Amino acid sequence: MKKVFVLVLILTLVAGGVQAQKRNNRKSGNSVPSSMVDCKDNKSVNNVQKARDVRQLPPPASGMDAPLKEALDQRRTIRNIREEQLPMELVSSLLWCTYGINRPEANRRVVPSAVNVQEFDIYYFDQQGIYLYNAQKNTLEMVVEGDHRPEISQQQFFAKAPASIVIVANYDRMSVFKDKDVRDFYAAVDCGYVSQNIYLFCSSAKLATVACGGINHETLTKLLGIGNGRPMLAHPVGFEE
Repeated sequence: MKKVFVLVLILTLVAGGVQAQKRNNRKSGNSVPSSMVDCKDNKSVNNVQKARDVRQLPPPASGMDAPLKEALDQRRTIRNIREEQLPMELVSSLLWCTYGINRPEANRRVVPSAVNVQEFDIYYFDQQGIYLYNAQKNTLEMVVEGDHRPEISQQQFFAKAPASIVIVANYDRMSVFKDKDVRDFYAAVDCGYVSQNIYLFCSSAKLATVACGGINHETLTKLLGIGNGRPMLAHPVGFEE
């Protein structure tokens, strides 16, 4: 009987420690994207948790000086992208315009979302690896090492562009929508807001980009370890040729 009591006590303490760690993770912004929590590929989850390489981004400021009228006048799709690397100042501004936080006191984004579910995970691909954008900390956290840009799509400009953004809808955050068709509708609408922000920033910063729905969904799902979610859209970004 004494052994059973000790065992129960140990299990209770362990469970309490796990719950405390989860609370700390939520407060610090270090929690694993919920689209990956239920993934059967433990390696992918562990990659996020370990964050083998974390890049601290500079404050977003560069490339956002153009008036709105000028940015709208110059907005266009450009597929001819140079291989020249992007300065990190521009990368920071690009990601902030994509899915950054503009009202930190309320954790509100630069783009709207239905019922404020904030369903997207934003992945940044470059020659070094694949990074998850952490808007709260303004960092890029590596989830997969190596150059995986060519795996985004069969379209050749993805392999050539110095960087690409992949927008992933995290359905775990959309449980408020009980009907799948309604959920998918709002995910598509919200993704459009994100894509337009990327276009307008690139217009302002004199960068080239193109919104691509023809991406390798199955490959990206496995590569990113997505569980309950879907890659929605991708944007290669760079200087125009």
